[in-house]
Amino acid sequence: MAVVHFVTNRNPEQGNPPTKYGKSFHPMGADYLRFGWATVIGKKVTVKTAPEKMEVSPGENQLLGSASVFQELHDAMLAGRDTIVYIHGYNVDFNEAARAAARVQRVYKGGKANVVMFTWPSDGSLLPLLAYKSDRSDARASAVGFARGVRKLIDLMKAIRRDPEQLCHASIHLMCHSMGCYVLRNGLQEVRKWGGLPRVFDQIFLFAADEDYDTFEHEHKLALLPELGQAVNVYFNTGDVALFTSDHTKGNPARLGSRGPRLPLQVPGTVTLVDASRIVGGTVEHSYYLDDKRVIRDVNLVLRGSGPDIPATRKYVASGNKYVLKK
Repeated sequence: MAVVHFVTNRNPEQGNPPTKYGKSFHPMGADYLRFGWATVIGKKVTVKTAPEKMEVSPGENQLLGSASVFQELHDAMLAGRDTIVYIHGYNVDFNEAARAAARVQRVYKGGKANVVMFTWPSDGSLLPLLAYKSDRSDARASAVGFARGVRKLIDLMKAIRRDPEQLCHASIHLMCHSMGCYVLRNGLQEVRKWGGLPRVFDQIFLFAADEDYDTFEHEHKLALLPELGQAVNVYFNTGDVALFTSDHTKGNPARLGSRGPRLPLQVPGTVTLVDASRIVGGTVEHSYYLDDKRVIRDVNLVLRGSGPDIPATRKYVASGNKYVLKK
């Protein structure tokens, strides 16, 4: 059994508070967020949504329901548990997202990290061409929702800093998969509108990014992403068929997740490129961050504080400014 937290801008389909979420945006808009918990037992997913308003005690002001989720996360971080924020990719319904988030919780940090999934209305349909176009539009529209979630996180961190007793030494990391990286790109642009970019995350991971390979060259894409965290880790695989399809049948430029960046020698110093092509294949070519033990081991070493030079799992190739994962 695994319990993961969720933040979603999906439409509620059942119950009040909702116990099920669908494939569309919340009727109040793409920036309207609900918070809660998803319990995963095998393939079964049970949803508990935090009430939108919570009474503290009779006669006192009400708090947003999200406060209970953030308080629970903060308490766990005070006890030393890191938090991983996870954004899933294309063609994923709510339950599939919850199962992937549960897998993230199981394989990283020894199963002892909090996992918060931001789940956006990925289509989850059986019509790939239509679903891809729909998901890309929804990913772009979900930027405002993701930015609102980041804003709430920033407000919490500011409140914690005002009280030394509430400070913790745990870290918050960000993991984005496939089209989730496109959600991040557009969310980053929304966060920029507030002014400077806050350094919210420790390690940022982009796995199999369905993002343009020139993304670090343009501020309207991901050039400013390093300002949002201490370090950015880009994992890519030249044999990724899903991204090959995105590249050749969807009219997209070459993908970051299949070739790495266009100008690898010019990426910022806090961006680490990791080529998984030699070890990834078969059914895990696009989901290797969840299914390949060697990739998982490498990521865990980064999460434990190892620098980019990890002789046990990597070899540096200077000509491409990248680390190649060993077989």
